[in-house]
Amino acid sequence: MSNLRLINETEVTSGVTTVNVTDVFSADFDIYKVVLENFNVQTSNDYFYMKLLNSAGSVVTTSTYDSAALTMYANATFSEARATNNSAGLWTTTNFLNIAQAEAYESVNYVFNPYSTSSYTFTLCQHGQHYNTYFRATKGIGVEKTLQSITGMQFVTGLLGGTLANGTIRTYGLRVDS
Repeated sequence: MSNLRLINETEVTSGVTTVNVTDVFSADFDIYKVVLENFNVQTSNDYFYMKLLNSAGSVVTTSTYDSAALTMYANATFSEARATNNSAGLWTTTNFLNIAQAEAYESVNYVFNPYSTSSYTFTLCQHGQHYNTYFRATKGIGVEKTLQSITGMQFVTGLLGGTLANGTIRTYGLRVDS
């Protein structure tokens, strides 16, 4: 039996700037794997973010997100980014989507304890994409520092006028055998 159980698959439709994936985190699992595949923008280059949704279905937007990431460029020096007490509700899936590239943005994220009200919500992520004429990959970590039940995610673009062209979000629960 597999340790991964597919909980949700969300197909992104063309022309949207926000995609909500609701009611995927529950008491059934402590660890989740979230896979993003084949993401592109259609109107202009733009940033791409993941936010968390609480049990009321609202975006967690308090100054409680911390994150750090290392971006590894194929053609340049690696760069680090850190954010503490971020009030925009932006988390470590942050990246930049480029309209000119046929290669899509891909990402694997692990989310720990999102449903628990006695633990912070943590993430580990890694993503890659072809950007301009080179490849870059990012590894990141993040924490949302409130003791509230997180039940879903929101993926957002559009800060620079871009809209999503396509993509698939798969959420899995990860069973841990003892």
